Parts: sequence; structure tokens; C-alpha cells
Amino acid sequence: MEKLSASQLYRFTELPADSLHLRDKSFHDRDQNILEFMQHFHPRAYQSLSFGLHLKRNQNHIFIMGEPGVGRIGMTKAMLKQAAQQKNLPPDVVLASDFAETNKTQYLYFEAGHGHEFKLAVESFITQLKSQLPVLFDGHAYQLRSQMLENEMAEKQQAMLQPAFDLAEELSIEINQNDNAFVLSAVVEDQRYRLADLKNFDENTQRFFMDAFDQVEEALNKGLSHFPFLQHEFMDAGKKLNTEVANEHLEPLVKTLKMEFGKTKEINDYLDALQESVVAKLHLFWDQNADQVTSSQQATMDELLSEQQGMAIFEVNLLVDHRGLKHAPVIYEQNVTMPKLFGYAINSATAQATDTLTLAMNHQAGLLQQANHGFLILNIQSLLKDPEIWSNLKAALMSKKLTFEVPSSSSIVPYHLPDFPLNVTLVLVGQAAHFYALQEIDAQFSRLFKVQVEFEVELSRNDEHELTLAKQLASEIEDWDDLPVKVCAFERLIEYASRMSEDQNRLYTNKAILRDVLAEANAFARAGGKDSVDRETIEATIVQRDFHTGLMEEYYHRAITDQQVLISTEGEHVGMVNGLTVLTVGRQSFGQPVRITAQSSAGDEGVLDIEREVDMAGPIHSKGMLILSGYIRGRYMKNRALGFSGSIVMEQSYNGVEGDSASSAELLALVSSIGQFPMRQDLAITGSINQFGEIQPIGGVNEKIEGFYKICATRGLTGRQGVMVPQANAKHLMLNEDVRKAVERGEFHVYTMKHIDDALELFSGINAEEANRLVQQALEKMNEKDNEDD
Repeated sequence: MEKLSASQLYRFTELPADSLHLRDKSFHDRDQNILEFMQHFHPRAYQSLSFGLHLKRNQNHIFIMGEPGVGRIGMTKAMLKQAAQQKNLPPDVVLASDFAETNKTQYLYFEAGHGHEFKLAVESFITQLKSQLPVLFDGHAYQLRSQMLENEMAEKQQAMLQPAFDLAEELSIEINQNDNAFVLSAVVEDQRYRLADLKNFDENTQRFFMDAFDQVEEALNKGLSHFPFLQHEFMDAGKKLNTEVANEHLEPLVKTLKMEFGKTKEINDYLDALQESVVAKLHLFWDQNADQVTSSQQATMDELLSEQQGMAIFEVNLLVDHRGLKHAPVIYEQNVTMPKLFGYAINSATAQATDTLTLAMNHQAGLLQQANHGFLILNIQSLLKDPEIWSNLKAALMSKKLTFEVPSSSSIVPYHLPDFPLNVTLVLVGQAAHFYALQEIDAQFSRLFKVQVEFEVELSRNDEHELTLAKQLASEIEDWDDLPVKVCAFERLIEYASRMSEDQNRLYTNKAILRDVLAEANAFARAGGKDSVDRETIEATIVQRDFHTGLMEEYYHRAITDQQVLISTEGEHVGMVNGLTVLTVGRQSFGQPVRITAQSSAGDEGVLDIEREVDMAGPIHSKGMLILSGYIRGRYMKNRALGFSGSIVMEQSYNGVEGDSASSAELLALVSSIGQFPMRQDLAITGSINQFGEIQPIGGVNEKIEGFYKICATRGLTGRQGVMVPQANAKHLMLNEDVRKAVERGEFHVYTMKHIDDALELFSGINAEEANRLVQQALEKMNEKDNEDD
């Protein structure tokens, strides 16, 4: 047994006075600073991630695991950015029409930043044509050439009718054209007569002209029968003229586009096809009927439907734009949905039902396309909330391509997107439970995620780690428009991190909590009129945080001080010991003393655990009770079976019991009842025992000590009160200032024990050997009748 001094209850931090220069230039390179912190504070994660980034095998996706708040995202992003700088800049991706297939699209790839320029150039090209082509075809040069074609056709038509005119002249028939019809008249003595007017002439004259009319009409019809062919020939010549004129205008414009953007065969082929499509759809730029402009073949049904898309065929959609990007993309998204990951589907209410090209040209690239050739960081929980997301993502990663399948429904119009080649490293962020669960239930998971990166929750507390943590916190709050933070404040924060790890020699790595404390400390300091944040401010902030979340603790402690829950802090009692428990409500954990009582008598039922009998005990607590029974047998019944009946219970406990940290208190209560010697009530104890009576460490030791201290302090400290804890827990003590000062003044005490005999002596006030002799005698006395019967 050891009585601890105040200096043993807490480990202070001392940083060099000049160790933190908050405006030092070294803090300005945040990513480098973060990486240096990661190397020192999370060496395992740093080495694992570095290894994973150097793997060149297929499917080397990465799973980051660790507790939220330790800085997983920031450190991972900094390291990925460093790796991304070693990669080539990925190309911009433009979605454009595939003019070879109706309603189909294709991808064009450009150097980073050039995709936007290409989109603007094509849009400008089309806009130019809308204004220039109508002017071109209304111009004098075109009209002159068009008139020549009309004149040529008129001459050919006249040639076809000339035999009829010659025959008419020979037969004294005059031909006049009226409203696209030919009117024939007989010429007699310079007078013109219609066929009906010839009835006044003699029969021979009538017969002659009737026959002449028939011959001339036959000759006219023969000539007119060639007109459709001449008209078709004229229209073809007109279309050929339109094509020639359009190409003469387009060729220099397209040539300019090729000179600027034609770095690949695919782009040049697209520009050639664009020119051909403009010529084929010249009517869209020139207010004419499609059949009269350039199209010489009968349109198919697909082509007729595609006409409804109008100018959409000439649009280009800049899917992936890397303007301003200095390295391969590193994208982090916390909340993922199907559209956000794979691309946005367009609601059909905004477009015609058959206007699929317009839909495609309004498609927004998903995160997988945006992060292609780089890194995509996703939260595993957001992926698993929708099984469809997870299954589609795995399929894309396994096949290394995105296959777009827009569902056919009342709200989505299916539109075409080609398969998208995928070359992305996926980084999933979650906790260890997610990783091992997926590894167990999903056979493909291990094939995809071969790199496992674990961020430590705790680290050893040494001078290097203390200084590294302080510097990193100073760096992260450097751009806060707030009060300066003194070195002593960071010292208290490091001590707080040690308290959260429940170990004087460890540090809790959750920087998010420490930043929250700093933010609250700034507010606390400003409210108090301070011009900086110091140790006292941090201390007051921590106390205030506990106060804000401590209403439930106050209710429980008030129940004790108001005698609603019976706990004695003075005097002695047989079969009664103060145990210690920890209650957790939300983020707040606090210690709560509990009265443990035992009764014993002659019998052979052994130790009865009342909690277990009424199903209020968990398996660990039940295990502790069986170990306690094993200790009783081993200590007092080595040579002879000594039957007895005993019962143990945690009084006024109504929410169930779990854990074995009360087994030492339960054992003390039981032996006190058997041996009929009293236990001190001004002491409380926590610790689990093994079957040899050795004391094993427990959790929540700080909260347990502070919980009993608060009850004693509320009732009034007597100078004898205290707590006994396992010796192994001594290094875990980071007790608050109130307890430390009370110990320093001798008003409260903290003891440690290695064996249950240490506790037996302290609580009973008698020598452990004598106490155990009394227990042995009591057990033998309980079995005297059995001896007489024998």
C-alpha cells in the first residue's frame, strides 16, 4: 500500500519559453507543417500512407481509419497533395456530339485549361455562322451565281419546249403562257381564235385546227415531261452551290480551330465532322427549308427526330475543367449521393422528351470524373447509407470505367454518354469497425483496398510529442482573428490531452477537441476583459465545459447529499463498503459512489450475486463475482470445504451493472460480513481482483476519485476521507486542481494497492493477517455443526 502525494496525482507540462512563435514563417506552409506533424505524431499512419502512394500495382485504393477529430482528413489531404504534385496534370474532358451516329456523344481530351478555350471557340464559331451565313447567302456574289443557275435551267426548259413552239408556228397555232398554264389559239388572217370559237368556220378548217391543237398539246406535254428532271437537276446544282459557298466560308474558320486545338487525330476528326454537319444542317443557320438547302438524301426517322434537337448538335459540354490546377486533383467530399458521385441527371421537365442531346450537353460531371488521374477522398458512412452507391462504385473501380445507365422513369430521360475510362485512387475515411466489417462481409473489398492506414488515438507523452502538438495547434489557430495564446495555455491543453487519454504518460490525439477548448477559451477571455489566453483561462474553460454538461452529475450527487441515495462518508460499518462507478451521459463522464453491502450466514449456497439473480448484471460483472468466489475458496478453503451462504448487492442501483471494477469492494464487504469486523465509510475503493487477490487496473480512475471527493467536500472534509485505487492506475492519475489541493493540505487522501490485503488493512484498521484469521475462524464456526454430525 502507498499513500500518494499531491505531486503524484498530476503530471505538468513545461514547454521552452521560446518554443512557440505564433507568427513564425514556418507556419505559413500549412501542408508542409501538417506533414511534419504527421511524421512525428502519427508515424505509423505516415509510413503506411507513404507506402500506399508508392504502390504501382492495380487497385491500390486506400482506407484511412481512426477516430474523428485526430486530423485524419487534413493530414491525408496534405500527403495526397504532395503525391499529386508528382503526377502529370490530367486533361480537360469535353463532351461533344458524335456526328457519325445520331444522338450519340464522344469525349475529347485537351491539355489542362484548354478545354474551356475550346468550348468558347466552338461557341464563338457557331455564333459567327448564325450571323455570317445569312449575310453570305443574301450577298451579291451568291445571288449572281444562283441567278446563273436559274437562267441555265430556264434555257434548258425553253429548249425542251422549242419543238412544240416550232410545230405550233408551222400549224398556225400561237402558244401563250398564263398562270403556269399554256393557252393555245388558232391564227386565221392575223386573228386569234380559241377552239370553241372555230365553230363559225367550215368543217375542213375546224378539223385542221382541232388536229393541230392535239399535235401542239402533245408536243408541249412531251417537253414538259422533262421539267421534273430539270427541276431536280437545278435543286442539286443549287445544293452543290450552297455546299461550295458554305465550305469556302467554313474552311478557313475550321482551319484556324485546327491550328489552335488540333493536337490529336480525334479533335481534328471532330472539327472535320463539325464542318460537314454545319453544311448538312445549313438550314438551321439560314431560314430555309431543309430540303432546299444542302440535304440531297431522304431523311431517316432518327434524323427527323434529331432535327427537333436543333442547334444542340453543335454544343460542347466542358465536363472536366482543370483551369488553375497546379497538380493532379485531390477532392474531398463528406456527403455523397449517386448524382454527386456519378454525375447529375437532368429532369425531363426542363427539356423535350426526345431532346436527348440537350440533356447530354447539360450533364454535370460527377466526383469520379472530376478526380480522374488524381485522388478522391470519401466518407465511408455516406457511401454505405445507400447500397446502390456502394455497388456501383465497386463496379466502376473493378472495371476501371464509368458506365452510365440513366434509369428510364417518368422523371429521367435516358441520354447517351460513352463509357468513361477511370484512373482514380479512392481514399475512404472511416473507423476500424467499418474496415473490418467490410473485409468480413464483402469479398471484393480486400481486392480493392490493399492499403490500410491507421491513425493512433493515443501517443506516448514525451518532450518531442508535447512540443509537436503545441506547435501544430499554434499553427492551426494562427489565422484566427482572436486573442493571442500564451505558451502556458498550450501547456494546460497538453495536460488536458493527457487527462483525456487517462494516462500521465500518454496523449490523446484528438486535436478537434483541443481546438474547441481554445475557441471557448478565447470567448471566455474576451468576456472577462483579458487581452490574451493563459493557463488560468484554459483551466476556467475546462471547468466551464464540465459545468455546461454537468446537470446530470449534479442530479446524481444531489441525490446523495440529500440522503435520497444512501452513502456514508464517516464512521464504520460491518459488511458495507463504498465502491466507485463511472456514468456516461452524452459526452460527459463522471464518478458516482455506490454502497456495496454483503450478508453472510451458515449454509452451503456460496456467494449469491443479487444483480445477477435479477438479470441486472452484465457478463463481465458476473465473471468478476465468480472470480471473487474463486479467491474465497483459494484463500480460506485450501484444506477443507467450508460451506457458507453470502449475498452481495450494489444498493439503490436500478439501471443494471456491468464491469468488474467493483470486485475489490464486493470482496471487502463480504469478508467484513463473514468476519464481523467493520469497514471504514470515509473511504471508497475501486479495482478488480484475480483469483489470487492481486489488484488489476480499471478505467475511469480520475472520474471515480473526483466523484467521491465532491460528495465528501459537499458534506465537509474530515481529513480522513480518501480513495483507494490499484497501484497500476497510479500513472493514470490526472486529477483536477481541487482534489490535488485537498491532498496537499492533508484533507483528502489517495492510496494505492497491489493486493486485496492492502485494502483489508486500510479499511478494517487491523493487520491483514489478523483480519484473514477472523474470517477463517468465522467460516469454521459456521461449519461446526457439520463437524459434530460427522
